Amino acid sequence: MVVLALALGACAGDSGAPPPAAGDSVRTTTATVSRFDAPDGSYVLELPIRWTGHFRVDSLSTSEQMRARPGVLVFSYLPSDSTQRPQALAVIAVYDSAVWAAVRAEGGPPPGDSVAARGGRVYVVGLPQSNPFPEQSADGVLFGLLQLRPAEVASLVLPR
Repeated sequence: MVVLALALGACAGDSGAPPPAAGDSVRTTTATVSRFDAPDGSYVLELPIRWTGHFRVDSLSTSEQMRARPGVLVFSYLPSDSTQRPQALAVIAVYDSAVWAAVRAEGGPPPGDSVAARGGRVYVVGLPQSNPFPEQSADGVLFGLLQLRPAEVASLVLPR
């Protein structure tokens, strides 16, 4: 996953743009989800409540987001072991429909899965291919529990 690979590297360094503050963007919470407004207001994310307190949100710089529209968001898991780097739980990108069609036509794996389309835009979610932490470590167990389930991915993005 090109975007995810770029995002994983971006989590450790400065992306050139200040990240949106997760606490400022979460608007409402229910028993199972937290709603997160996209910085440009074009969509809402329904994040699992179990993510609360375990992630930060980074925004990729223009060069890192490749062909996606501005505002690619990386939700990074914050490990309890301070010697470990934050790792992406999910990358949310928005593409113009024509650009997404061209990206899909290219060889290699896509940067994520299309989960919604509206108004000439395609909303894409990139997920980690595997758990980056040792399996029995505290971070490995928690990262596994935090990974999105298929039903959650399908309902993650709500275009406006």
